Amino acid sequence: MNCLKDMTYFTKTLFFIGLVFVFSSCTFEEDNTLIYDESTIIERRKELADFFKNDPSSPLKEIQKEEFTAMQYFPPSEDYAFYADFTLISKPDTVQLLTSKGSEKRAMVRYGIFTFHEQDGSTFTVTGFKSLNQEDDMIFIPFKDKTNGFDTYEAGRYLEVEESSDNGEYLLDFNKAYNPYCAYNKEYVCPLVPKDNILPLSIKAGEKRTIFQ
Repeated sequence: MNCLKDMTYFTKTLFFIGLVFVFSSCTFEEDNTLIYDESTIIERRKELADFFKNDPSSPLKEIQKEEFTAMQYFPPSEDYAFYADFTLISKPDTVQLLTSKGSEKRAMVRYGIFTFHEQDGSTFTVTGFKSLNQEDDMIFIPFKDKTNGFDTYEAGRYLEVEESSDNGEYLLDFNKAYNPYCAYNKEYVCPLVPKDNILPLSIKAGEKRTIFQ
């Protein structure tokens, strides 16, 4: 199964029921200011759990749904919501990302670079990608950090942000970080994290390890 394809379908599904798969914890005011909203994160996590347990499009097998109650998360924290500058790559190139199936690769467009800063002044960057022939405005950010293999899924997690029309400042809210479908069901083929997106810090936010690992 195509993890990224199903992820995109899932995004559109949740959008139509008032959600966004990016677990967007932000709201846009008239001046496009991004505002952290913890209550929205909590509510959307509840509705996402319902999707996983009851929706036919869930990555869970029927036997998994029987024991599933909810995903495991770090408590929401504004400390892991970073304002980031976005630099569009002037000549986006197509790269072949390795996948969870080893021999298979996923062609994706290397689209832009996000630069953000911790409170101590440390600077970090992650690359945002788009799938080929992508129809929506989502920028895909696969990433790893020092929690992988301990508190979080060993292969890394995903983040998505909606592309801004002015390509200016973004809020990278790691409270909305989520596991790829292959963390729940090994039948899915999921892009792995490129080395440029391995962060030398602990992101104790977003989704934790699943009970199915």
